[in-house]
Amino acid sequence: MKSIDTIVIAVGGQGRRISADLKKREIKASKIFLELNGKPFLGHLLDMSLALNFQRIFLLSSYHEHELHIFLKENYPTASQITPIYGGKTGRKWGVPWLLYSIKQEFKNPFIYSDGNILYDENILKKIKTTAGLQSALANVVLSHKDLAPTHSRFILQGKQIKSVDTRLLNSEDDRRVFKRQKFYSLGLMTLSQNIFSFIPSFAYKKDLDFVIHDIFKLDKNMVKATIYNGSWIVIHNIHDVDKLGIKR
Repeated sequence: MKSIDTIVIAVGGQGRRISADLKKREIKASKIFLELNGKPFLGHLLDMSLALNFQRIFLLSSYHEHELHIFLKENYPTASQITPIYGGKTGRKWGVPWLLYSIKQEFKNPFIYSDGNILYDENILKKIKTTAGLQSALANVVLSHKDLAPTHSRFILQGKQIKSVDTRLLNSEDDRRVFKRQKFYSLGLMTLSQNIFSFIPSFAYKKDLDFVIHDIFKLDKNMVKATIYNGSWIVIHNIHDVDKLGIKR
C-alpha cells in the first residue's frame, strides 16, 4: 500500500475574528503560534508530521512570513523536509487555493492538506496517509462534529455517503444549535488528488478550499469522499476557544 509523503499546512489567514481580541490582552502571537502544553499549535503539527515520516512539509503563509521565518530558524533549523511558501500580497488576496496552485508542479501524487489552527490525534493522520482512502476521488475530507464554525463548510451525511455540501454555516446561534443536533461537520483536514488543479476551472481564484470542495461535489458527487473522525479535535477560531484551552500567550 503506497503511503502519502507530502503534507501541506496553512499557516493561518489574517485572523480578523481573533487578532483584535488577542491585542486587547497584549498577546502578540498569531493563533497558530499560541502555545498549548508549552508548544505552539504549529509546533505540534510539525512534530507530528515529522514523527510520521512525511518527506515533504509545505507551510503556506501570506500574513505571517516574518513570524514563520523566525519560528522555523529557531526551532527547525535542520529540518530539510519543511519548506515555507510565502504568498505576499497575491496570497493575501486569493488565499490557500492560489498558494497551492503556485506549487502544483510539486504534487505528482496525492497529498494531505491541514489547517494550521487545528490539532487532532496522530491516528487520523496515519489513517489518511494511505492513498487507499482516496481511491478514484479527488478529495477525502475528514469530518469532525467538534469543529462547528460559521466560516466553515457543513456536510450532511446519509450513512457514510455525503448528501450535501454547503460552503458556509449560518451565523445565528439557533442555526448552529440545529446544525450540531443534526450532526453537521466542518472542514479542515483532507487528502487531495494531484488532479484537483485541472478538474476545477479557475482553481487558483476560489479564495478558499471550502469553495473548491463545494464545486467538485456539485460537478460530481463521487469525487468527494468522507472520513468521519470522533477523536480529539482542538481548534482555535476565536477568543472563546483560547479561553477554553486556558492559553495565556
